[in-house]
Amino acid sequence: MRKFNLWLVTYIVGPVFGVIICLLEAVRIIKFRHFNRYPIWEEKLIIVSNHPSLLEPVILPLMGFPWMNFPWVFSPLWSRIKPSLSWAKEFRKEFFLQKKLIPVSVPDKRNYYDKAYMGLIRELNIPVKRDGTAKDRMSTVLALKEVLNQGGRIILFPEGGRTYKAKEKIQSNKGKKLGVLKDGAALLALQTGAKVVPVWIEGTDRFLPNGKLPLPRFWHRITINIGNPFFLDKPVSAKSFRETRKTASYRISQALLEAGDEMG
Repeated sequence: MRKFNLWLVTYIVGPVFGVIICLLEAVRIIKFRHFNRYPIWEEKLIIVSNHPSLLEPVILPLMGFPWMNFPWVFSPLWSRIKPSLSWAKEFRKEFFLQKKLIPVSVPDKRNYYDKAYMGLIRELNIPVKRDGTAKDRMSTVLALKEVLNQGGRIILFPEGGRTYKAKEKIQSNKGKKLGVLKDGAALLALQTGAKVVPVWIEGTDRFLPNGKLPLPRFWHRITINIGNPFFLDKPVSAKSFRETRKTASYRISQALLEAGDEMG
């Protein structure tokens, strides 16, 4: 059943929603900026984003469509076909590449992961207990670390919740606001050496307002700006690993705000 669900999500459900995103982009409801920065074929990525509404967890996992769903169709190897066993071996790797290209999300266990509607895509998610113990949080970190060490991708909203709920915020030079980040994304990037891809999203909270019964407002536009990907270097001057994490989290928050400032 698990394999069937993954097949269904990869080849049917995912592409259906991917086409919807493409159509919304075609009619300019959704606009991607600097998509050329998105490392389509690279493995081991941590995609971090601000979190204005409930819509980002739906849009971001589809950002790699259709490459992540059908990598053998778009594979660069098609342009260098060789009648050899080595080429066939390499192509076989890219045929199964979607296991690494399809990102894993981290929904709250009680509010989202355990819900019935998550049944089909539950295998593509790793739950987090926001009110859980330190052991629960470490279990989530270890599971995400394993995904990255196997060459996979993960999507994190390091504010720990939607931006408007953040008790403490930081602000960019152009007035972009971001909740103070948790250290999870920084910890994973430091321990795995994964590349960090900052993404800034605007307009989702107007398209799908935050509230008890939000209804889409299709006349509002959504803009998704992809910042410059980067690796986190461990600061030489840090006196402890805790200080290293804080410095790394600050670097991620600045990268996100810079991506926001690019939008004006």
